[in-house]
Amino acid sequence: MKISVLLTLSILLAHLSYSEPDFIMLSDSVTSDSGKVIYLNNEVVVVGNRYQTNAFHKPKAVAFLNVKQLQQLSSMSTPDAMANIAGVWMQKTNHGGGSPFIRGLTGYQTLLMIDGIRLNNSTFRSGPNQYLNTIDPLMLERIEVERGAGSVAYGTDAIGGTALFLTKDPNFSPDGFQVEGGVYGKNMTSDMEKSGRVDVNLAGKKVAVYGGITYKDLGDVKAGGNLGTLSPTGYTEFSGDVKAKLKLNENQLVTAAFQHLKQNDVPLYHKVVPGDYQQYDFDPQERGLGYLRLESFYDHPVFSVIRYTVSYQESFEGRTKQKSGSSIISREEDRVKTFGAGIEIISNFSNTWKASSGIEFYRDVVNSLAFQNDEEEENKTFSRGLYPDGSTAGNFAIYSQHQIEKGKFNFDLGVRFNAFQLMIPDEKFGEAKITPEALVGNFGITYKVHKNHHLFGSMNSAFRAPNINDVSSFGIADFRYEIPNYDLKPEKSLNVELGYKTRLERFSAAIYFYQNNLTDLITNVRATYNGVDSLDGVQVYQRENVNEAKIQGFETELEWAISQKIVAFGNLTYAKGQNISKNEPMRRIPPLFGRAGLRTKFIDQFYLNGEWVFASAQTRLSGGDKDDNRIAEGGTPAWNVVNFYAGYAFPKWRVNAGFQNVFNEAYRVHGSGIDGVGRSLWVSFKIDI
Repeated sequence: MKISVLLTLSILLAHLSYSEPDFIMLSDSVTSDSGKVIYLNNEVVVVGNRYQTNAFHKPKAVAFLNVKQLQQLSSMSTPDAMANIAGVWMQKTNHGGGSPFIRGLTGYQTLLMIDGIRLNNSTFRSGPNQYLNTIDPLMLERIEVERGAGSVAYGTDAIGGTALFLTKDPNFSPDGFQVEGGVYGKNMTSDMEKSGRVDVNLAGKKVAVYGGITYKDLGDVKAGGNLGTLSPTGYTEFSGDVKAKLKLNENQLVTAAFQHLKQNDVPLYHKVVPGDYQQYDFDPQERGLGYLRLESFYDHPVFSVIRYTVSYQESFEGRTKQKSGSSIISREEDRVKTFGAGIEIISNFSNTWKASSGIEFYRDVVNSLAFQNDEEEENKTFSRGLYPDGSTAGNFAIYSQHQIEKGKFNFDLGVRFNAFQLMIPDEKFGEAKITPEALVGNFGITYKVHKNHHLFGSMNSAFRAPNINDVSSFGIADFRYEIPNYDLKPEKSLNVELGYKTRLERFSAAIYFYQNNLTDLITNVRATYNGVDSLDGVQVYQRENVNEAKIQGFETELEWAISQKIVAFGNLTYAKGQNISKNEPMRRIPPLFGRAGLRTKFIDQFYLNGEWVFASAQTRLSGGDKDDNRIAEGGTPAWNVVNFYAGYAFPKWRVNAGFQNVFNEAYRVHGSGIDGVGRSLWVSFKIDI
C-alpha cells in the first residue's frame, strides 16, 4: 500500500504538459554573483530539494558558506568552518571532534551528506561524534545547512537538520589543454596549527581533473584566560582528494571522485583530564569515499535529468585506552564499509512545476574487534568488539518531492518510503534480524505578500531508524556500560514551522518559529546484566523506545548594506527542549547564541571583517548534564568572543589573517570536552601557479 502511493504519483506526473527544461547538475558549483554584497536570501542552494533552488522561495530555513567565505575563514577543520553558519551550535568533545547541533539535535539525529552521498552510517551514536572532522575543509566549494526535518529528501537521521558538503569541481577549458595549480599554507600562534595543501587542475575541452593533498600538524589548544595549554589535544592529519569529469557528449557527463583522510593519535581530552585515563586516543580516525556518477540531460518534461550514482565509503576507527595506574591497554577497532547506489530523476513539467524523484540503496558491513594487552605479562586477550563482527544494515528508499507555483502561492510537497534490514550475528546475545519501515511526508506553503516579502508555513514528518549502534552496542560508551536490545523501532518527529523572509536591494532578513514533537525516542535506561547493575564500576544501561520530547525555538538573521562597502550582519538562535517523559530538560540543549558584525571592503583587493560571537548561560540541565564532568556544576557560563578577519588579493596570490578571541575570554561551548581557543593570530596564503 505504501509503495503503491508513490507509484500512483509517478504515473500521474507522466501525463503533465511539456516545457523546455533547465538542466541542473548536483555537482555544479553554486556561487554568489560577485557583485552582490548581501548573501542572505540571495543565493541558489541545492540542499533540501536536491536541485538548485533560490533560497528565498523555500519554505525552510537555509544557511550556507560559499567558497569566498570559506577562503576568508581558512578554518582549521570543517567543524570550525561550519560553526560560522547561522543556527549551528558546534559542540567539540575533543579537539579532533566537532558535532553540529541543529535545532537542539546532534549525532545520528542530524544528517551529513558529501556531494549528495550519506556520511552517516549504521554505527553513528546518539550524542556528539567526531565524524564531521573527517572532511577536509580545503577540498570544499560550499557548505549548505537546511534546518528542520529533511527525511523526505534524504531519509533516516534528518530530524534536526541536514548539512550538505559540496567538494571542488575541476574546470573545463574551451581553448584546449591547460594546467593550473596552487600552494596553500597556514600558521597559527602557539604552534596550534601548521598546515599546507598543494592542488592542481588539468583542463581540457571534454576532460577535466582536480586534485589536492593536505597535511596538518595541529598542536595542543591554548585556551583563553588563565586556562593555559590543554594537553593532550593535538594530532596530525593527512588527506588527499581527486575529482575527474568527462563530457561523453552534449547531453551526458560522467564524474568520478575519490577522497581519503587519516588522523593519528587524536586524544579524548576529557577522559584524560580530569578523567581517570592516562591514555585515550582515536588512532587512527580514517575515512575514504569513492563514487561514480552519470548525469544525462534530455528535452523531456518528466526525464529532464537522470542521475545515476554508485559509491563506496569506508571508515576505520581505532581506540586505545589505558586507565591511570593500570598496566592493561585496551584496543578496539571498528571498520564500516558502505556500498551505495541511486537513481534520481529531475522533472521540469512546466515553468511552475518541478520535481525530484528517485530510488536509493545503502548497505553497511561492520567489522568490530577488541583485545587487551598487559604490559607486565606481555599477553593479548581478544573479546567481542563494540559491535558484533559481520553485522550488516540495508537501507532502501523510494521518494518523490515537488515544487509548484500557483499565483501568489508556492507549494512544496513530497513523500518517502524507507525499508531497513539489520542482521546481527551475535554469538554472545544470539542472532537477530530487524526490519523497521517508515513512511514520511512534507507539506509547505509560501505566500508571496509582495515580490520582496514572503510568509510561509510547513509541516514535516521525519524519522530515524534504529541502527547497529542502537541495537547491539556492548561495552563502555561515554559514562555508561551499554548492553544490546534487539526490540527497537524508529524514532518519529513531526515538525511545524512558520516564517517570514524579506529581500530588498540593501536589506535582507528572515525569522523562523518552530516546534518539533518527538516520539518513540531511543534512550538509555538503567538495566542489569547477569544480575548486576554495574560492570567495571560503570552503571549498566540498555536502549529503549521510551521517551517523548518537544523542542520549541526561534531563529532570526539579517544583513544590511549600510553602503556598497560596509555590510552589517547578525543572527540569533534559541531552542528549548523538554523531555516530556522524564519531566526535565532535554540533554545538551544549547543556550541562546548568535553573532553580529561588519563586513567591509573599501577597495577591491582588501577586506576587513569584525564579529562578536556570544552565548548566554545554560542552566537548564538534564540529569545526564548534571552527571557530565564536561559541564560545570550549575551549568555552562555565558561568554563573549570578538574576532577580526582581513585579507588582501594580489594578482597571483592572496593572504588572509585572523585575530581570534581578542580579549582572551576563557569559555567553553556548552557540552564540549575542551575549552575554546584563547587570544591567537593566524595567517594563511594561497599562491596560484
